[in-house]
This record gives sequence, structure tokens and C-alpha cells, in this order.
Amino acid sequence: MKTTIEDRFLPSGNEAGTAPGDRTFRPDVQGLRAVAILLVVLFHAGFPGVSGGYVGVDVFFVISGFVITGVLLRERASTGSTSILAFYGRRARRIIPAATLVIIATVLAAHLFLDPLSAGQTAVDGQWASVFLANFHFAATGSNYLASLMPPSPLQNYWSLAVEEQFYIVYPTIFLIVAVVFTRQSLRARLRVLLGFIVLASYVLSIVLTSTNPSGAFFSPLTRAWELALGGLVAVYSDRLRRLGPSVAAVASWLGLGGILVAAFVFTSATTYPGSLVALPVIGAALIVAGGAAQPKWGVETVLRQRPLQWLGLISYSLYLWHWPLLTIAAQSQGKTSLPVGDNMLWVLLALVLAIGTYLVVENPIRHSKQLIARRWMSVAMGGCLVISALVVSTFEGRHSNGGLVGTVGAAPALSGEKCPLPSNVDIAALRSAYESQQSPPKQHQQHLRMLVVGDSTACSLLPGLAAVGPSYGVQVENAAVIGCGIVSGQIAPFYFYGVDLEKYTKDCQRKALDTEESALRRGRPDIVVWSSNFEKDSIVINSPAGNRVLLKGTPRWKETIEQRIEKRIRLFTAEGATVFLLLQPPSVDLGHPIRPTPSDADWARLNTMLRQVAALYPNRVRVINLASRVCPSGPPCPYVVAGLTIRPDNEHYGPAGSLWVAQWLLPRMLTAVRSTS
Repeated sequence: MKTTIEDRFLPSGNEAGTAPGDRTFRPDVQGLRAVAILLVVLFHAGFPGVSGGYVGVDVFFVISGFVITGVLLRERASTGSTSILAFYGRRARRIIPAATLVIIATVLAAHLFLDPLSAGQTAVDGQWASVFLANFHFAATGSNYLASLMPPSPLQNYWSLAVEEQFYIVYPTIFLIVAVVFTRQSLRARLRVLLGFIVLASYVLSIVLTSTNPSGAFFSPLTRAWELALGGLVAVYSDRLRRLGPSVAAVASWLGLGGILVAAFVFTSATTYPGSLVALPVIGAALIVAGGAAQPKWGVETVLRQRPLQWLGLISYSLYLWHWPLLTIAAQSQGKTSLPVGDNMLWVLLALVLAIGTYLVVENPIRHSKQLIARRWMSVAMGGCLVISALVVSTFEGRHSNGGLVGTVGAAPALSGEKCPLPSNVDIAALRSAYESQQSPPKQHQQHLRMLVVGDSTACSLLPGLAAVGPSYGVQVENAAVIGCGIVSGQIAPFYFYGVDLEKYTKDCQRKALDTEESALRRGRPDIVVWSSNFEKDSIVINSPAGNRVLLKGTPRWKETIEQRIEKRIRLFTAEGATVFLLLQPPSVDLGHPIRPTPSDADWARLNTMLRQVAALYPNRVRVINLASRVCPSGPPCPYVVAGLTIRPDNEHYGPAGSLWVAQWLLPRMLTAVRSTS
């Protein structure tokens, strides 16, 4: 029996997001949206206990798959056809207006409140977010916010929106094909096979890819497709699920909520995710939606249908868009990676106000516009115009703000010239667990050695791995690295971009690097000093009687000055009895053309030659270790992936997996050298 066209709509005029035979409105699903957004917002605000609140995004994926499949089934039942144009018109009205508003507002806010480089990078992120490719962009730059050492993009939350839209680029077409072929079976039977296959294949891929490429797995639409497909499968089975016994349905719904909450309060940033564990919140969400189809009297709907949760579910999309840019820009404008929970909650309140306004003024009126609904092409055209507008604003701001020049971990301007932030205990524990699962660590050494890590952001990016592996060798790792400053390079020659000297901050680097190192020496004499610094390859500024003078890299005076500074600093460390290990720096990876040599290969070679020459002057106290033999065995050009791992996601700095990969190779070599000289 077909439903009437009017059955497709709610009293508000919005299409029912359920399949035929199910209720046209599901208050439990609306309330589940509220649970999902609460978990995500509290997690991002650093609320105590909600260490795995990021699973709320997975709950949203399940709900989205359920709703979209229900809409398609209901349209097919009522009209006998599936309109691709109507589908994309609905998506355009539902998603693009609010998304565009927040992208433009975020890019402009970054321009007003952040430094030029951060604003420019946000504008670049805005370009990708505008065209719903943010997930690929963040995966390519290694920006997994569960493990990153640096503040993520204010538009990082758009990755999940991109995943959904990429799924829906192909899903309605596949639905239409399934609807017109193999008609001997019912449409629902055919969809069960299709969606079941997607669930199985995508979940297996999630497990496999997470173990080899965690950042790629986190952002990939292929590893997340099963979450949307599982929601669609629940919609397909809704006609059967409504006949579940009340007790079974109620228990299923409560078990589902329990699974989500366990994941939210037990999972942490160190949890291997999505992997296999993503099944807990995803299946939990599916159980809630499936159990609710039978409307059990004592099911979880008794809680989820309460008015505050219904209201929060109504604005959940706008709140999801607004809260993250506010939290990140507020923190980064103060030169911090995050603010105290109390401060964050005030920003969340502002996000709530903006979400309400966006829902009332933008989201709801456009979504229910009779003119747009009646003219399907107009909705799609409107969506295209909005996408272009966000793209234009982001592109203009990117060029205006020195944009896109720096997308690297170490060059994050909010921290340039500041001491390297220590990796969290959670991050170190996660890497140590990964290290122990990969190989049998040596028994803990009886000797207790103090290792001091000095250098710039490359040294900073090595810290997590060294701190994770060090205890197995009796090594305590100390941090004396400074973001954006070489050990002895001092002030770097000006580099102007749109009238702004991007190296201006380095005028204080000589003092900051020395102060940080001397402070560490006062805390205790190191046994080992690990030297990792790139800025010594660049042209520098020196003081002369005639004023500041630029020494161009490669010139005799430049070489003499850099070598003298390196020797002086080495004597400072060896006077404390330390063995100094100069890490020869591998060439950069050219992310655009990873099979070609990079223009800076000669600079790296020149720097490494100087380090070797200086080390030869101190044969008993200074050693060199060539990192290229580990991370660039076939280069230059250096490969982007080594041994199945993305070692340097941004081309110079080591990601968490890369730092571990280097540390487990580096530490034994240094300790062998130390024992041979003692």
C-alpha cells in the first residue's frame, strides 16, 4: 500500500525522515541528536570525564543514514520514483546556508583576531570546507585533532560534514539503480544486501586502515561509510522492527544508550580510533533507533522525548557548526591551545545563542521555503551560489593574510618563539602502548640517563616518540626546544609576503633559545644532548658597526659565523659532561611532487656537511646520526610514506607515528655510542 504524498511531510512542511510504516516523527531520534551534540561540545570544551565525547559524531552519522534512507524510501513509495534533483535540492536547503554562514564568519574572525599566518591558514581550510573536501585536506596535512601537537584548524569540525556529503554524492544514485534493477525482489530486500555489504566492507577497512594510517582512517569517507549505511539499514528494517516485543525493544534502546555513554566516558584521545572500537557508539545509536521503532513504553524515548532535549536536537546542526570555531579562535587568539573549562563553557553559551539565531533566521526559513521547494533547480542553484561565495571570501582572505604559506606543525604562529609544548601523558601512553605492541622493548636499564632535546619545531615533533621509548632504556627525556627558533641561527633574513616579514619574530630567537637551554641545564646536568635544528641552513642577520647585515646562506662569512656559533653552543653542553648527538636533517618531502627532488636539497646537504665538520673537532664528545637513513632511505627525493607510515605529514615535522618510528631506532644507537665513550 502506497502512502499519499501528504504523508511525506510533517506539519512544519519538512519531509519526514522515516521510512513508510514508521512514525513520521521520531522524538527519540531528535533526542538522540541532543545527546550527540552534548557529547561533542563537552568534549571539545574539556569538560571533566567526557574524554571520549568525540563519539557523538559517529552517532550523528548513524542518524543521518537513517533519515536519508527513510526520505528516499518514503518518496519512492509515495511517488513511484526517485528524483536526484529533489534530493540534492533538499541537501542544499538543509546543509549549505548555515555551513556557508559559519565558514565566512570564521574566516573573517580569524582575520580579525589571529595573526596573519594563522588567519591565512584558516582561509585555506575554508576553501576546502566550502567544497566539502575538508576531510581530505586535513588527512593530507596530518591534522588528526586527537593526536596533533598543535592547535587544530577553527574549521576542523567540517571534516564530518564533508564525509556525509561525499557519501550522499553517490548514495541516491546507487539507491536509484537498485530500485530499477532486480525487481523480482522487493526494494527493501535489495537495499538490505547493498547496505549490509557496505557495513561489512567499510568496517573491515576501518580496522585495517586505522592500524596502518590512523589519520587517513579517521578522516576517510570509506572507513565511515558503514556508520551511515548501518543507519540506513535500520530504516530499511523499520517495518519489521516496529513489531518487536516491547521488552526487547526497551532493553535494546537502553543498551544502546549505555554503549554510547560508556564510549563517551571511557574512550580517550589515546584510544585507537575509529578502528574496531567505533562499533560501540555506532551500534549503540543503531539500537536506540531500532528499539524506538516499536515505541516501547519504558524505552529510552521516555528520556529522549523531554522538551529540553527535543529543543537541543532541533538546533544541534547549527550548534555543531558554531561551537568549534569559537573555542579554537578564543584559545589561539590568546596564544594558547585551549582555555580553562570555565572559560570554554562561556564560549559554548555564546555558540548556543548563535545556533538559536542561525536556526530561526537562516536554517529553518530556507529549509522550508515554499518557493525553493516548488522549484527544485532553484535550491540547487542557491546551494551552488553559496558555495561559490564561501570559496571567494576564503580565497580573498587567504591572499590578503599571507595565507597557506604555513600549514606545518612547527610553524604555527600562535607558538612561534615559545618553548615547545610538552606532549600529554595520554599521548605518550598511547605511543608507548603502540611501541610495546610492535616489538618487545628491552628490559628497563639500571642506569638512569638524562636526555636534553634542543632545537626548533623538528626537535619538538620528535619529543613524543622519545618520551614514549625512553623509559625502556632508563632515559629521562627533558625538553629545551623552542618553536620556530634555531639553536644558534638567531635572526633569520627577512622574507616578505604581501608586505609582511614572516621571519620578524626570529629577532629574539638567539636569546630565547639560549635562555631555554640554560634553564634546562640549571635543572640538572644532561648525559645526552639531542640536537635537531633546521634554521641554521638559512640566511641570517647579524649586528655590525654599520647596523644589521644579512649574511646569505652558502657564503664564506655565513658559513664561518654559523660554525662558530655551533661550536660555542657545543662547548656549553660538553662542559656539563654531556655527549652531544647532532642529528643530520633529511631533506623535505615535496607534498605536491613526492617523486621529485626539492629545491632545498642543497641547503640540507650544506647544513649536514657543516655539522659533520664541527663534530670532527670533538671526536670524543660529539657524534652525528643521519636521520635520512631512517626516514629517507631512498632519497632525495624523500618518500612521503616509509614502511607503510606517513612519517612527516607536513613534509618536515614528525607526526606521532613518525616520532615513534624514529625514536625506537634512534635511542639504541645513541646509547651504544655513549657506552663506547664512557
